[in-house]
Amino acid sequence: MANIIVAQPHGFCFGINRAIKIAQDTRQKYPDKGIYFFGELVHNQHVVDWLETELKIKTIHSIDEIPKNSVVILRAHGVSPQIYQQAKDRELEIIDASCPLVLKSHLAVKKIISQHQSIIFLCSKVDHDETVGIVGEAPEFITPVTLAQIFDYQINNPKNTVVITQTTLSTLETQKALDFLKNKYPEITIFPHICQATTERQQTIIKLAKKYHFVIIVGAPTSANSNSLRSVAESVGAVSYIVDNASQINPKWFTGQKNIVISSGASTPKDILDQVIEKIKEFTRQ
Repeated sequence: MANIIVAQPHGFCFGINRAIKIAQDTRQKYPDKGIYFFGELVHNQHVVDWLETELKIKTIHSIDEIPKNSVVILRAHGVSPQIYQQAKDRELEIIDASCPLVLKSHLAVKKIISQHQSIIFLCSKVDHDETVGIVGEAPEFITPVTLAQIFDYQINNPKNTVVITQTTLSTLETQKALDFLKNKYPEITIFPHICQATTERQQTIIKLAKKYHFVIIVGAPTSANSNSLRSVAESVGAVSYIVDNASQINPKWFTGQKNIVISSGASTPKDILDQVIEKIKEFTRQ
């Protein structure tokens, strides 16, 4: 059997644990009231399905879908001020499950905008929930630019431009991008906002990937932090795969592999990780 190394830390981060606890507490407080998630509370369908079934809370993607006088729980990745206002106008009870570190980015953006500076929001995707929420603070002043696009992006007024990062980006790719920007535009201001949980998990994976060269990440395809874990592993030369669950594992991956590093994204439940580990043991036992 192959040697399986489970990276520490892995799985639920502070923000995800907090959001789930908020959802549970809200249902307990309003046992008979209509409660709705605006957007996926977290980027993992297993968690979303569990919460919807366990707590009887429906996920919607438009405030207009929610009956008046109901309760709305805002997703962990944050929302734009427009969504907040729509919920108020509809007379909804608003429960904000946004990660405090994402809210910190929102506050930073508001401060920068008040100083009449432009913002580049460096992100994984322009339609990622965190990106949409941040850009919504001031669309006329904030431009979302992906890590892939930033090297070709032209900044016309770097002295009056601030770069802020999404909280769950690849630390290695982001540092390359920020170094490039600082070298090309010395006058630009940079505020990296990658969260501590993301950084710690990636540092561990980088270290293990360099040593063992083979990594499995358990996480949803929509999870930016899970994809970043895979990305940093590949960046240091490891073979790396990302799977949503045990059924996606290919036994051929493990041919000749003596050591297998495994980690999971910040919104991946422990039972899904455990199932993947058991499946890998089963394949490598043969």
